[in-house]
Amino acid sequence: MQVKVTGDGKPLVLVPGGLTGWLSWENHAGYLSKTRKIILVQLLNVQYGFENRRLPTRYSVKMESQALASTLDELGLSAAVDIAAWSYGALVTLDYALDNPNRIRSLVLIEPPANWVLHALGKVDSEAQQNEATLRMLHGDISEEKLEQFLCAVGFCPPGQSPRSLPQWPLWVQYRQALRNSPAVLAHKDELKRLRAFRRPVLLVKGTGSAKFLHQIIDALSTELPRTQVVEMPAGHAPQIVSMD
Repeated sequence: MQVKVTGDGKPLVLVPGGLTGWLSWENHAGYLSKTRKIILVQLLNVQYGFENRRLPTRYSVKMESQALASTLDELGLSAAVDIAAWSYGALVTLDYALDNPNRIRSLVLIEPPANWVLHALGKVDSEAQQNEATLRMLHGDISEEKLEQFLCAVGFCPPGQSPRSLPQWPLWVQYRQALRNSPAVLAHKDELKRLRAFRRPVLLVKGTGSAKFLHQIIDALSTELPRTQVVEMPAGHAPQIVSMD
């Protein structure tokens, strides 16, 4: 993984979302690096998408989480660390944490698309199925129309408003090929017993007005993980960007 390291102090790893990648954490990194050593990573799918390269044939969430493990190893981070992660990055981070619980001090997971949890609990309703259908079509060339459907499916669109009218639209268009990772979200599977065995503290974050299925995932994780706290903040699927403090 590409990585940026700034600041000094206790390490804090920031794992971004799967569309614009580490741009979503750059302001936070600048602020937090005043008191912490910030490790800001770039997801493979974002790097490949921005370079308009095909993802590896066997690309998966596990490939991303193993790349995260290798990156932290290369940085010599052998002690347990705090990790804050958003969206697709939060799904990758959850997989990394379940594989490496002794390397985690605490987690902040912001709206991870851990659909596998809903499937394992038998809680996939019709709305979740519709959102999965949207993710399933995001492969090959990602058109602006597909980008628009994705943004509305995950809660970026204010009611009655097209994402094309938002100031972020040109940036989203620039990074849209990163969404080729979407089928990997649906292909990822895990076991509830791994959640129940994870004993590190986890802060779960919802965004007010985000997609219903993402809130259902947060609710499910809060019951399956032993040590959790749930908070809700405004701004849909990107609460940490608007509520930076």
